Amino acid sequence: MELDDLKKTWSEVANQAKIDPKIIDKITQSKYKSSLKKIIYPEIIGVLICILGALYIGFHFDNLDTNLLKGSGILAIIILVALPLLSLISLLQFNSIGDLNKPYSETVKDFAIQKKRFHKALKINSMLSYLLLVTVIVLLSKLFGENDITKNKYFWIFSFSLGYIFLLFYSKWVAKYYKNTLQQVEDLLNELKQ
Repeated sequence: MELDDLKKTWSEVANQAKIDPKIIDKITQSKYKSSLKKIIYPEIIGVLICILGALYIGFHFDNLDTNLLKGSGILAIIILVALPLLSLISLLQFNSIGDLNKPYSETVKDFAIQKKRFHKALKINSMLSYLLLVTVIVLLSKLFGENDITKNKYFWIFSFSLGYIFLLFYSKWVAKYYKNTLQQVEDLLNELKQ
């Protein structure tokens, strides 16, 4: 029994000696990139939705006949352009960290800095989303409705309360998902140290 264990251990050591460090680096980089793709793909979908929303409001800007509606339309377009820009900038900064050939301490330091910046950008995006919700609710009846549903007192009560409740839970869920994904990436970087 001990002889079999010794043979098994010897073959494992011999196999590990044959693995090229470049292969390990490639595997690690692919794990790093695939972990970040869990954040990148949803953000790209969000960017596309924001751009389509800004284009829709821009194409139907003529329907906005009062100064309040025009101001809300302009503010909504600005927010719908700012949200993707913040996301793309923070994602590009994260993607630039992916060079794992740098020294370990420098890679971890860069990751920690970008992680803090990403969380700040996420908070800013969350606050802008609440402002966007207000502008979209104001524009809702004019862009999508034939009749003026804003005169109904229940419209304002339900739209704001349901919108804010949804946005609160959704933003918390997204923040938790991103936090867990970034923790997985950080754990991967910590594995490199060992």
